[in-house]
Amino acid sequence: MAVPRGKEARLFYRCAKQRLGEARVLQEAFMPTGAVCLAGYSVECILKALIFSVVPLVQIEAVLGSFRGVRAHDYNWLRDQYRLRGGASFPGQVNRDFTLVNIWSTNLRYELAAFREPEAEEFLKSVGRIIEWAEGRI
Repeated sequence: MAVPRGKEARLFYRCAKQRLGEARVLQEAFMPTGAVCLAGYSVECILKALIFSVVPLVQIEAVLGSFRGVRAHDYNWLRDQYRLRGGASFPGQVNRDFTLVNIWSTNLRYELAAFREPEAEEFLKSVGRIIEWAEGRI
């Protein structure tokens, strides 16, 4: 997949890929909660990249301004923003993966050991499939 053309979509896309890579390093180091925490940010970033892939240039600043506060981390809100702007529906497997990863929140930053390795592995697999699908849409 080529890197997205728009500056904002490109930034969030690259961050999504980097956070997922870092999450995999933590997973390999047997740090499942940290892996899930970072992988969750990769989903947030890829959803924002998807939004910017369909937003007209004249709306970029307004959309950037809307990414403030709690809702900027809310997967459902981000998915809805993508769909409201004409983005594609999530196919079956991506919907199932989205449901699995939707347990993520920024509060994981404060958790000591919220996830075991098998749970983290499933979470990261789902994140990988979401990002793979999104790459085909951007």
